[in-house]
Amino acid sequence: MADQGDEWASPSGGQGDGGQRPRQEGPPRYGERIPGWTPPAPAAPPPSAGSGQHGYGQQPGGYPAPGAYVPPPKPGLIPLHPLSFGQLLGAAFAVLRYNPRATIVPTLIVNVVQVGLTLALFGLVGVSAVDRLQHASGPDQGAVAAGVIAEGALGGLVVAAISIFGTALLQGMLTLAVARGTLGKRPGAGEVLRRALRSIWPLIGFGVLVSGVEIVVIVVLALLVTGIALTGTTVGVVLAVLLGVFGGLAFAIAAGFLLVKLATVPSAIVLEGLGVFAAIGRSWVLMRGAFWRTLGIFLLVIVMVGIASQIVSAPFSLIGGAVGGLLFPNAAGSTDPTVAVQTALITSIPATIVSSLVQSIGVVAQVSAFALTYLDRRIRREGLDLELQRVVEQGGPDPFEPAAK
Repeated sequence: MADQGDEWASPSGGQGDGGQRPRQEGPPRYGERIPGWTPPAPAAPPPSAGSGQHGYGQQPGGYPAPGAYVPPPKPGLIPLHPLSFGQLLGAAFAVLRYNPRATIVPTLIVNVVQVGLTLALFGLVGVSAVDRLQHASGPDQGAVAAGVIAEGALGGLVVAAISIFGTALLQGMLTLAVARGTLGKRPGAGEVLRRALRSIWPLIGFGVLVSGVEIVVIVVLALLVTGIALTGTTVGVVLAVLLGVFGGLAFAIAAGFLLVKLATVPSAIVLEGLGVFAAIGRSWVLMRGAFWRTLGIFLLVIVMVGIASQIVSAPFSLIGGAVGGLLFPNAAGSTDPTVAVQTALITSIPATIVSSLVQSIGVVAQVSAFALTYLDRRIRREGLDLELQRVVEQGGPDPFEPAAK
């Protein structure tokens, strides 16, 4: 009697084909066909987005499953969550690409106008002063020299006023461009200009206040150093040198500290409609705990733009020197101060223009970094990201419009 355990059993419990076929283990080998064996159906493809089926981390309807990670939305320039150091620095330069019409174009125009007016003003004053000093007689030289100094001081005030106004205008425009960019909007230059002009006087007031404090401190320090040095004694000279060195160092440290602590003042003025002193208090509170990171971003932007400016403007300095040599071939041996002034102006024009182009990028990056720091501090301290997400998803009043608050 044959051993029944070695025979192949059909699925119905019979003996199959009389025990002539061994038991089949698993699927058939490649090329082998077995009657009655059906290959398994291919696996269904993963569900696509928008289908009614749900996949990993999703529920029916496309909603995330409980406990699944959902990345924060990024409707525009930045993701709506607290920003890291790299995200802040990257977004400060990404503004140039995200909305060049409202950032690089106005900055370039303002910088070119400022540089052009400065060169024209000091060029005219310099040539006029040299000409008058040459033709002045002995008794009149003192009065002419005093007039030249007065003209130079007046020209410096005009340049400072132009610089303060241009800086204030750019701060307002760039801050608005960054704020709108967080909501996925790309406003044009005209729109941000009209909106920035509404806050221009507080911005100018803040610029005048900062510049005035710096000038007063510098003048007082210079007078103290000069007064001590004029005593004529060795001790007085040593004290004057020490006061100048350590006083200048203390001024630089204090200026850097205040620059960081007041970095978000323009943003508070433009985006919250605050006055100068209210914005200073607001910035002082927001910047608690963010001093070193903000200082690092500011210094890094300055170093990056400075290196780029030197690399780009160096060839144009050579071109300017060559042009000056062609126009004034005898300037090196000339004793005429007018020729020297004209040669210096012409030589510096190409490098100045190119440098102003690079500095425009630096201004955009610096102001944008401070505006992004303002948004990051409000996200961390006040949950601004939740309000921005609500506006992006559901609409509503503009959170950066003071009239809507």
